[in-house]
Amino acid sequence: MPDLTLQNIDQVSNDIQKEEIVFPHLLEELIDHICCDIENEMQSDLDFEEAYEKVRLKIGSRRLKEIQEETLYVVDTKYRHMKNTMKISAITGTVLLGFASLFKINHWPSAGIMMTLGAICLALIFLPSALGVLWKETKSGKRLFLFISAFFAGMFFILGILFKVQHWPGAGVMLSLSYLSGIIFFIPALFFSMLKDKERKIRRPAYILAFTGVTLHMLGLLFKIQHWPYSGLLLTTGMTILFVIALPLYTWIKWKDEKNVKAEYIYLLIASLAILIPSVLITIITNQ
Repeated sequence: MPDLTLQNIDQVSNDIQKEEIVFPHLLEELIDHICCDIENEMQSDLDFEEAYEKVRLKIGSRRLKEIQEETLYVVDTKYRHMKNTMKISAITGTVLLGFASLFKINHWPSAGIMMTLGAICLALIFLPSALGVLWKETKSGKRLFLFISAFFAGMFFILGILFKVQHWPGAGVMLSLSYLSGIIFFIPALFFSMLKDKERKIRRPAYILAFTGVTLHMLGLLFKIQHWPYSGLLLTTGMTILFVIALPLYTWIKWKDEKNVKAEYIYLLIASLAILIPSVLITIITNQ
């Protein structure tokens, strides 16, 4: 059986560590398993790079993370409780908000109660538990700031929408805090973390355009809520850059690179709708 060199093993080890495997014993077992699999493939007269690529395709892009999540779920009780809480609160909050929207449109009773309970589930139960799960899965100090800024931006946004729809005082303050924390902290942190990924260097133009579009779009929403001038110009420019330039460019790069549609791209489209729909709702509510 062909043997791997120390350089080959280091390459495999570095690639697995990039997947943010935080369990030392699991990391060692995965390295050993993948190296054995590569050596087995090399018996078919493949060189290291060809065999390694074949093994990576067989494993898939998410499988190593899934193995770690499954391991954490079995051995870590706190992680298991947080994961279950995250799933239950996400489903409960989403269902409550969905029915609340239906009841609100049809002017049926109890819409306000369901909307309040749904927003509380998402903002005060789902987001904190999701933050805990992400920290357990990565334990990355570099990404902790990203997670915390996302938590506060999301929490203020959900509560701000709730207060706005219910016509409670403080809605403008919460939405403003959401957009400010997103513009100043979350979006730059996400942007720089994506730029650091050398393997995605080809996607950097799309990232830069998307960052510009989202920033202008959120500034436009902030200006709209505060009734400041030029909100329409900022919203139009931001959405044009985001949906007319950045998203098609990213789609072309990703399709050219991978030749197939992955779940990551579907999540991106859902996130785009998550940006577009609340923006339209806020604009309608603000103009009333």
